[in-house]
Amino acid sequence: MSKQIFICGCEKDGKIEKASVQKLRNTLEEKNIAYTYIEDMCGTILKNPDDLESLYNAKDAIVFGCQARAMQHLVANSGRKANENSTEYHHVDEESQNEWFSTLEANTGAPLKIKYSDSWKPWYPVIDYDRCNGCRKCLNFCLFSVYSVEDDGTVVVSASANCKDMCPACARVCPQNAIIFPKHAESPIDGGEGDGTENEKTDILEQIQNDDVYSVLSARRKNFQVSLLKKDQFKMAEEERRTCCSGADKKEEEKKAEKRACDCKNGETNSSCC
Repeated sequence: MSKQIFICGCEKDGKIEKASVQKLRNTLEEKNIAYTYIEDMCGTILKNPDDLESLYNAKDAIVFGCQARAMQHLVANSGRKANENSTEYHHVDEESQNEWFSTLEANTGAPLKIKYSDSWKPWYPVIDYDRCNGCRKCLNFCLFSVYSVEDDGTVVVSASANCKDMCPACARVCPQNAIIFPKHAESPIDGGEGDGTENEKTDILEQIQNDDVYSVLSARRKNFQVSLLKKDQFKMAEEERRTCCSGADKKEEEKKAEKRACDCKNGETNSSCC
């Protein structure tokens, strides 16, 4: 089976262990399998997208890097991928690597390198549209105009450079875990595990009538713990947002806040998101 292999080294941030990346590269070279090394896919895809034409046009490809979901939606959101369904994404530390390598045909050739030399650290959000429900909480929570709404109502990341370095606050308030910061250290913010669903509230009497009372109470205890976690996440998001604003001109931020229209789902003003 002949596939094009791409490896992202995440060199601008160092989220991926260099030793893991080097081990993967050494293995491919030992097996005489050609590959393309991308120094930093997050930065290149935004600053120098034409450099990734070989990835966009690959008919059958495997990409190794950080979290698979992060890479998948990073490429999908670029609007450049011509063969989205034929590309697989895997973490560099994935245990099944040897199984993949055993099925690959040797594709000789010197490794290619796609450099990222821009001084800008690529810190910005990526939207997982498989999870996004269009609630616009990210749009209303962000103070830096990173998001906007297209004519069809879709929320998009329209000003990536406006995002404040190391601020993932909008991801914490997303009820679907649909906002990804590929270079963040925590999951599911980095695109890792997370079911992407909200907790549904149901009437306890109805539950008890249809199920064992002990299992119902046990489930409610778990849901209560989750709700506390979400409250803590929101507090953390508020603190991160305040921290990012601390160095800005307060009067200017207040002026922007007054102009910002609260575009809630029900069309009414909601003080919790403005």
